[in-house]
Amino acid sequence: MIFSSYSFIFIFLPIVLLLYFGMARYVNRRFQQIFLIVASLVFYSALFFQGFNHLWYIGLILSSVIVNYAVAYEVENIKKPRVKRIVFLIGILFNICLLGYYKYYNFFIENINYVFDAEFIIKQIALPVGISFFTFQQIAFLIGVWKREERVPDFWDYTLFIVFFPQLVAGPIIFLKDVLHQYQDEQNRFFSSKNFSAGLFIFAIGLFKKAVIADTLDNFVFYSYLTPEKLSFATSWLASLSYSFQIYFDFSGYSDMAIGLAKMMNINIPVNFYSPYKSVSITEFWKRWHITLGRSLAVLIYYPLGGNRKGLPRTCFNLFMVFFVSGIWHGAAWTFIVWGIAHGIVRVFEKLFMKQLQKIPDLIRIFFTFIFVNAAWVLFRSPNFETALIVLKNMFLPESLSFSGIAEMAYNTSITYPHNIAMIYVLALLSIVAVLIFLLPKNSIDNYNEFKPTVKNAFAIAVLFSVSIIHFSRVGAFIYFNF
Repeated sequence: MIFSSYSFIFIFLPIVLLLYFGMARYVNRRFQQIFLIVASLVFYSALFFQGFNHLWYIGLILSSVIVNYAVAYEVENIKKPRVKRIVFLIGILFNICLLGYYKYYNFFIENINYVFDAEFIIKQIALPVGISFFTFQQIAFLIGVWKREERVPDFWDYTLFIVFFPQLVAGPIIFLKDVLHQYQDEQNRFFSSKNFSAGLFIFAIGLFKKAVIADTLDNFVFYSYLTPEKLSFATSWLASLSYSFQIYFDFSGYSDMAIGLAKMMNINIPVNFYSPYKSVSITEFWKRWHITLGRSLAVLIYYPLGGNRKGLPRTCFNLFMVFFVSGIWHGAAWTFIVWGIAHGIVRVFEKLFMKQLQKIPDLIRIFFTFIFVNAAWVLFRSPNFETALIVLKNMFLPESLSFSGIAEMAYNTSITYPHNIAMIYVLALLSIVAVLIFLLPKNSIDNYNEFKPTVKNAFAIAVLFSVSIIHFSRVGAFIYFNF
């Protein structure tokens, strides 16, 4: 069950909203809060439910919550500095080990086997959905408590802060100060037509982005990367652009839906995505793409290493380490690590030559920033270096400027297009998507901020929902669920 599914739209969400607001006049805030926690855990279990043997993941996330809460409480209340430091380090180590085992154990074993010609057994470890997000969120919270920038709330407020279903599995990565006062506001327990309509508006936009645009582009990407050796110069570029556009609308759609779902329940969560392909630099790109991850990495990596307080060389090193860790965070594969390293190198280059780069016209900077991001996404999407190198070689060092194979990108097991129609379909769709990304003056967040409950907006919501629901039969999981 994901946001863009029949079971979520027509069963889970209506039931949760009706019960949550329906009980508001008859129970206290705590009871509502516990109900929302239980509902969030039901949603979490439904994401990967394949039998009762997977239900222990509920125990995993609850264990993570309990341990981190206990550590935070002790760090806040222990008087002896030495003991406090030990408890804090135990909490950080617990989170690192939890993430390391589930996400990176097999990656390390595979590399040890390769380097030392060993034969350690590869385990069948299923990655718990959202573990990177809720683990980073809790590490950042522990650091905030350690620095006395955060106060430890009561257990139920903390649990809801971690497991609140709109942001549980793919962000945004929230700080407690973002939401605690909203959880504790008595007025937020009651239904608000203004907030509900605004939330429904941006949720509908996000649903359309995901179900209609991103999942349509997934067809182009899937069949292109299925047989990369058949890609020509043109199809390599179109495949890379298709994935760049797909992940844009996939993640943007999720971020919009998360904001909308939270808003329906009178909670404002941080913006996590803001037209990143309009950025004039990689520096700006990471202020617009996965905004809360950048904020968290600053707290977890950049500031502890010294930030920009220890001279230019150290600042450059610290910036590079942020992107190196970002690559590791995104996936247990060398393609992700190299992707992070590439972004880190460009970020350091921009730091060193920012004054010179600022003299270049913005349109040129936007163009070359996007070209770099697009090329880097090839590493992100490819299952291995061999595939990535085939695509990148065809893009930048082709043996010939071949434009063959474009029609085959539209291959579909249920619909067959004539060759010319298929080629026009691919080129037209990518052109339309490019216009939506680069030329629209306002993005979904701008429209959300200006939203008013008018008949026009109600009609827009109805159309977006209707078109999106038609496409549910082919909907896939969100890309960032893998991280």
